[in-house]
Amino acid sequence: MRKMVLLPAALALGLGGCSGDSMTPGGRDVLIGGAGGALAGAAIGSFTANAGVGALIGAGVGVVGGYLWNQHEVAERQAAERRQQQLDAAYQRGVQSGERQARTSN
Repeated sequence: MRKMVLLPAALALGLGGCSGDSMTPGGRDVLIGGAGGALAGAAIGSFTANAGVGALIGAGVGVVGGYLWNQHEVAERQAAERRQQQLDAAYQRGVQSGERQARTSN
């Protein structure tokens, strides 16, 4: 019973650190992945009477998953920035072309 009270309290304190602005998005993703993995691993491990090992394995898998998710998000953000730069450059070329046409037609 004591473990059941301590686990949610420990998770609440651990995840409470994610709410501040001092944590990077990557660190937050890894921490949440690790905590979620530990919780899921403990739940699955409790069915086999080995919740501690399940929590450790789940935490490891969760950390790796959180890191991979963060890398995916970083790549998506960089791709969006490249697309926006291409659109901005195309817009500027169009403006310059229109200005040249306006000058030559007058």
